[in-house]
Amino acid sequence: MLTTALDYILVLAAVIVMLAGFARRPARVRQVVEESRRPADFGYFLSYILGHGRIVGGRPLAGIAHLAVFWGVGLPLVVIAFAQFPLVLPAGIAGLLSLVMDVLGLVVLAAGVYFLIRRLTSAPDLGAPRRVVVPLLLLLVIVLSGFVVEGARLRLTAAGYAWQSPVGWCCSSVLPASPLLMQAALRFHFFAVLLFVVLLPFTFMRHLLAASLNVLYRDRGHRGALTPAAGVVTENALLAGDRLFDAGQLLELDACVACGRCAENCPAALAGKVLNPRRVVQNLARCLEAAPVPAGGNIDASRLADAVSAEEMWACTGCMACVEHCPVLVRPLVKVIGLRRHEVQMHGRMPAEAVPMIRNLEIYGDVDGRGCAHRGDWAHGLDVPHLSERDVDAEMLLWVGCQGAFHPRYREVLRELVKILRAGGVRFGILGTEERCCGDAARRLGDENLFLSLARENMDVFNKYGVRRIVAVCPHGYNTLKNEYRELGADFEVWHAVECIADLIRNRRVTLRYPLEKSLAIHDPCYLGRVNGIYEPLRTVVRAVPGVRLTELPRNRERALCCGGGAGRMWLHEKPGQSINQLRAREIRECGVEAVGAACPFCLTMLEDGIGSLELESPPRVLDIVEIVAASMAD
Repeated sequence: MLTTALDYILVLAAVIVMLAGFARRPARVRQVVEESRRPADFGYFLSYILGHGRIVGGRPLAGIAHLAVFWGVGLPLVVIAFAQFPLVLPAGIAGLLSLVMDVLGLVVLAAGVYFLIRRLTSAPDLGAPRRVVVPLLLLLVIVLSGFVVEGARLRLTAAGYAWQSPVGWCCSSVLPASPLLMQAALRFHFFAVLLFVVLLPFTFMRHLLAASLNVLYRDRGHRGALTPAAGVVTENALLAGDRLFDAGQLLELDACVACGRCAENCPAALAGKVLNPRRVVQNLARCLEAAPVPAGGNIDASRLADAVSAEEMWACTGCMACVEHCPVLVRPLVKVIGLRRHEVQMHGRMPAEAVPMIRNLEIYGDVDGRGCAHRGDWAHGLDVPHLSERDVDAEMLLWVGCQGAFHPRYREVLRELVKILRAGGVRFGILGTEERCCGDAARRLGDENLFLSLARENMDVFNKYGVRRIVAVCPHGYNTLKNEYRELGADFEVWHAVECIADLIRNRRVTLRYPLEKSLAIHDPCYLGRVNGIYEPLRTVVRAVPGVRLTELPRNRERALCCGGGAGRMWLHEKPGQSINQLRAREIRECGVEAVGAACPFCLTMLEDGIGSLELESPPRVLDIVEIVAASMAD
């Protein structure tokens, strides 16, 4: 308890210094609060803070240790605050509260030692911040000095075992009965706490505020929709500017705790590429720290040139693993896409191997440069209706996509899907020559203008035919149509083909009769799984096929390893390190299955190439789930 006026002055001074330190970033916080797209989410914030579910989920041991520190520090602060008032508690309750505080102190001590060892022994190439060592050591000093104070007090006042303070009683047995020692320990403990408060905004511990604000004002838009470019979107194009990140994204740089979960799950990092999401965010944060960004969120491109290399920027597969596993809701992917946009929109720089594909999109409206006249060739002989036909009675648009229209392997998948939809009595039609690429690859490679151009062309066609339901076979097209066309005013329902098939099987509109006597694993496509949360329909469909023995890969569902083809990587060369598709292929081989089921044209291609490169005697077959269902379907 505070006993002198000087103590109150010291506390006030410490709080003022702390607030002054945190006040270095008020403009960004005000912008986040004012942005309508990030309103405060108090319900989620309370459940997140009190339960630590997201923090515990990825790393149970570290998460529980963090939860212990949170409650071990937070509850004593509440007790100390109430102790300043003349409140009297019954002896039993007071004793029980003292016991809880003692146990919490011991737990915080153990958790602090665990974190300290973990930080000191972590791999330096992952960018583990050593600046956390000082506040951790200070926290341990506070806990230990608190136990010494308690032990010295009990040595002077208590007789026998004190059940309310077991740790303090143990300390009292080795301490002398000295009032001077007790006073010295108490002052030392008090000054250590004040020093911790003063250092909060200037050390790693500032994440206490930044991460909390980031969770409170989290972006509640769909994770599958990229944050709109920070420039000005006009009717037809994006007016590129120097503003790379909005206020919310800048707040995320402060919120990052450099725990490394993003790097542990990033396929590029796992494959030995130069990209490390944690290092990208930390380098940008250091850049921001060196010269704070003015209100408006502009970052000088010359400063970013040294913060993130071109090789890092273009190694990202857009798989969302970094976003999925970040415990404080930081989105490294959005930073990478922002940097790509700046390179393309402001400087016209893009990997040379991607330029022909982008040029094809600009001239022909597809990634292969085949042209709209050949967009419907895949359906030759199937008599698939076009929405342009006067007598067509379609309840659903079948979105073919570039891969379905032109990739030889996936054209067969589309033909099988037509067979399934007809067997299920689904009335559908296609756009044929009026369909253009959805724009996914262009947007994730940073060409926002091209994406907007393609999207508006497609939107005009959708409005022309009054499209209200779409089924897409490609997860990238599915995600783009469902989540990213909304910002352009889209108002239609989008299904992935597997969702549609699962619904047909559930309603017994399609019967699966012929068995597939194979052990089969499912490769979860990133843009179905992590991006849109579609895991179970894939398994429901496969389980409905007679004879299939379903086996889960070690990395499955939200932990599934990317095939390596997303975010435009299908058109980029592999850089030093392992090929990501070969990394996934080895996992499939080690699982010992006879086949692997995919639900994405990129995954199908990348997995076939990856497994083929292993030169196995009996390689697992790569099948699209649509093909599996069509082969099992009754005539």
